[in-house]
Amino acid sequence: MMEASIVVRPPDTWVSSLGTSGDKSVQFRTCLPYGSKGGRGLIEFDDDEDNEGLIEKIRTHPSVDRVEVHRTDDGRISASVINHSCCASQALAASDCFLMSAYSMGEGKVRWKLVTGMEGSLLSLVKSLRDAGCETEVEWIRAIRESNLLTKRQEEVLRTAVKEGYYEIPKRIYLEGLAKKMKVRPSTLGEILKRAEKAIIEDYLENR
Repeated sequence: MMEASIVVRPPDTWVSSLGTSGDKSVQFRTCLPYGSKGGRGLIEFDDDEDNEGLIEKIRTHPSVDRVEVHRTDDGRISASVINHSCCASQALAASDCFLMSAYSMGEGKVRWKLVTGMEGSLLSLVKSLRDAGCETEVEWIRAIRESNLLTKRQEEVLRTAVKEGYYEIPKRIYLEGLAKKMKVRPSTLGEILKRAEKAIIEDYLENR
């Protein structure tokens, strides 16, 4: 397993309107395709007096179809944003890479932290992003330490869970349905997923 950090500047989404490093930092919880060309994402940022300007900037961008906003109990703003055009989301969805985290950096750039089974998958994603018009810089690539590597079974289960929509918001499949599809007990599947998630999260936190 490999992990990597890349910086992406998509040309066709509201992210490009975050023009300076002084703009609010936005965290991307999910980044998924929408239709054949668009993307949909769940984003979060701190709840403060600058929010209305940022929300309006997102809502009025030409690529944005819909924005739904709500406040969380921990002082954050959560927003679902649907774009009719997002080449970055499309390229990511077509790749064999998993997006672990993403943050805006200003100047229309987003830092992605990714996990993938092999370096070739990452290089293929980078090529797809560049071919689609996204400015893309690879910051680093490294092997996940052996102590945190997933077993073959954990990787198989995790890939199936992602493919079937277990991690989407809202979920397209729940634990019981996924367990039935994989012909295992829900309790067994839940344990495998937890161990796989723990391995990836621990490695990410230690190397952040």
